[in-house]
Amino acid sequence: MAAIVLLERFVRDIYPEKNSSAIQPLQWSILRYLARMPDDRCEVRWIAQYLGLTRAPVTRAVATLENRNLVSQKTSREDARTNTIALTKQGIATLAKDPILGAAERIRALPLDDQTQFINSVRSLTLNFGGRSVDRP
Repeated sequence: MAAIVLLERFVRDIYPEKNSSAIQPLQWSILRYLARMPDDRCEVRWIAQYLGLTRAPVTRAVATLENRNLVSQKTSREDARTNTIALTKQGIATLAKDPILGAAERIRALPLDDQTQFINSVRSLTLNFGGRSVDRP
């Protein structure tokens, strides 16, 4: 239990800004997703599926990101009822300040054996959690 509490603390501390005007963890996840995925997978349904969420919270988060000019939406060429979401220039610049980069640096600062053990342990826990498998983009 102590290890899980420490891991939770580590994850919470990744995001130093916690006020309502800050980019929230879900919003950061969406920005990261958009940066890595091809255009045909940049729709709310695909983002929600990847994050293991329903469409409603993803739709709200995307609307907030759009209001902040971090993403833009345009009607999909394949289906006029669907919007394709893309990072704006400001969104790309914001990702360069992604707080998760600091966490990655802390992990990279560990001795190589500790890094490998940490990565393998987290991968094993994640892939086997609740009987779900996790797809990696």
